[in-house]
Amino acid sequence: MSSTAFDSFYFRDRFGTSAMRAVWEDRRTQQRWLDVEAALAEAEAELGVIPAAAAAEISAAARIDGLDLEAMKAEFDATWNPVVPLVNALRQVISPSAARYVHWGATSKNIFDTGLMLQIKDTYGLVVEDLDAIGDSLADLAEAHRDTVMAGRTHGQHAIPVTFGFKAAVWLDEVHRQQERLRQARPRILVGEFGGAVGTLASLGPIGLQIEKRLMEKLGLGEPMIPVKTAGDRVAEFVLLLCMVSATLGKIAQNIYNLQQTDIDEVTEFTEGKVGSSAMPHKQNPVASGSVVFLGRLLRSNAGPALDYVHAEGEDDHRQGETAWKFVPEASLLMAAQLETLRRVLDGLIVKPDNMLRNLERQRGLSCSEALLMALADPLGRDTAHELIRRLSAEAVTTGESFSEIVARDPVVTKHLGKEELARALDLRNQTGLATTFVDGVVARHRGADASV
Repeated sequence: MSSTAFDSFYFRDRFGTSAMRAVWEDRRTQQRWLDVEAALAEAEAELGVIPAAAAAEISAAARIDGLDLEAMKAEFDATWNPVVPLVNALRQVISPSAARYVHWGATSKNIFDTGLMLQIKDTYGLVVEDLDAIGDSLADLAEAHRDTVMAGRTHGQHAIPVTFGFKAAVWLDEVHRQQERLRQARPRILVGEFGGAVGTLASLGPIGLQIEKRLMEKLGLGEPMIPVKTAGDRVAEFVLLLCMVSATLGKIAQNIYNLQQTDIDEVTEFTEGKVGSSAMPHKQNPVASGSVVFLGRLLRSNAGPALDYVHAEGEDDHRQGETAWKFVPEASLLMAAQLETLRRVLDGLIVKPDNMLRNLERQRGLSCSEALLMALADPLGRDTAHELIRRLSAEAVTTGESFSEIVARDPVVTKHLGKEELARALDLRNQTGLATTFVDGVVARHRGADASV
């Protein structure tokens, strides 16, 4: 029986994806350890350290399906070492002459640290693929609503107008930066570890460096400058990058969540098949965008353990090593769930331009205060103009009268602005500045650049 949301038959698809679970499930974890053992034997055989026949046997038998997992689990419980049972199980399915060369010159942490890095490499691929797809969805959204005017909001209140395409382009630009961070960090993070007992390769001598180089080439990982077992910063950086990406996804989802409030009603996430409330049939709760937010909160709770993973003592530290078995898979699964859910939200998003314009016009011209200020700044001086517009705005708020009407009859305003100039300053559609220019630039970069990692 499952005991957590991550492996629950009922809940697991809200907290991860099948593809990401396949990266981190038990058998895959142990297979990655076997992949390291096989590659190590092959590298050592190629360099004449162990017999080629032994390496061939080890490599052929390094398949988790051929090992006794129950016996491995019992031995792990007894020894408290996760790799020794694997090594012993592998030795039992090959000839004694080959068995003696399994794990040659390695220590347990070399194997599970490098296996962990292979799983991080697999995770990288899935995250990048989904983040690229989100970028495409945001580019489509920005392009489609390049000119869709809506209220800009600062501190929760109407500011001056923007377009919905501008808002989507802001999100897309941030996604681009997250993609760049992933791309730049990849060679720094995806580095294996093979240094023997304390990282000095003492058991192998000078040829150890050649073995390490060939091993990492076979696994598609970088070589460490010093293969110390307590270098936790690479794993920490990976998880902290996921936290960064997560924060961006949560920000986008929170914006979408807020725009779905009944009193705003400017967008709606997908509705097909969704039941908002078991008691109130009319409701279409924003559960998907809300899920992206709460998944991010859970994911970012792993930032603390990731930073603690950097803090280790000596040349190995049991208090560090095993914590990664929890926080790295958990962060990866939550990341996958966040990405998939936000993709679904964006691809099914219903945008409501009429409601956006309706909400903007509720201010009855107040959103044009900046344009009017700038039109009067030259003849009156900016401070004088600001005080005048502030007073007229306050009058509109207090009386409930249209700001446009109050401004149109003010003698100071009409003295300095003609009817056409005043009309331009009070036209909401004229107040989006360079919003469309910025949309075009961000989308053009996305369409033209290879954003993949």
